Amino acid sequence: MSTLKYTILASKSHPLYDDLKNLGLPFYDLEKDDPFEGKEARYRDADIVFDFTLIDRDRKEKLLDILALQMKAPVVSDLTCLWGEYFIEKYPMLKGAVATAFWGPTNKKEVYAQDDSVFSGIQELFKLLKIEAKRTTGPGHGFIYPRTISLLINEAFLASEDQLASIEDMDTAMKYGVNYPHGLFEWHDKVGSRPILMLLDDLHHVTKDDRYRASTTLRKQANLN
Repeated sequence: MSTLKYTILASKSHPLYDDLKNLGLPFYDLEKDDPFEGKEARYRDADIVFDFTLIDRDRKEKLLDILALQMKAPVVSDLTCLWGEYFIEKYPMLKGAVATAFWGPTNKKEVYAQDDSVFSGIQELFKLLKIEAKRTTGPGHGFIYPRTISLLINEAFLASEDQLASIEDMDTAMKYGVNYPHGLFEWHDKVGSRPILMLLDDLHHVTKDDRYRASTTLRKQANLN
């Protein structure tokens, strides 16, 4: 059990929602609970507050604006699908960021921490979740793995739209020709359309680079889920 006092804020759309809820730590489902009401709010004596919400930039900013007013403890936010450096610079209480919203072939997840004490806090929580923390020098925009795999998956969807090859043939080529652990369409199915689209849209919004423009098929799939 962790030696630190944690408070977990989460949205049900986050892939770790059930695991986090079952840890037995102070936990708020932000779609149902208001952690900022009541004299007995469990976050007040937390050593670290973790934000595991999978929401777009505007909603994330609104949440962090509230946390900036309410929280005394350092906050660590999941910024898998957003421009992490922007948020770290804007919110002084945001002392760390994690990238846990994308499925990966290993149990390693990228994390950023401003100091060793915050990193130790992230590590302790990750041990409870059976996740290994891979510390990075900065959160970048979607960290490294999510940004890279999103771009590759999007290119695969664009190739499919152009009828360059079948989905099955492209997955076979990536597994046996490039030695990927999964084909890109298989990878997409494991990650899910929504977080991929969120990251691509945020990258395109910030950079205006057309290589981050999401394919029509990917957008349709995300809207169906």
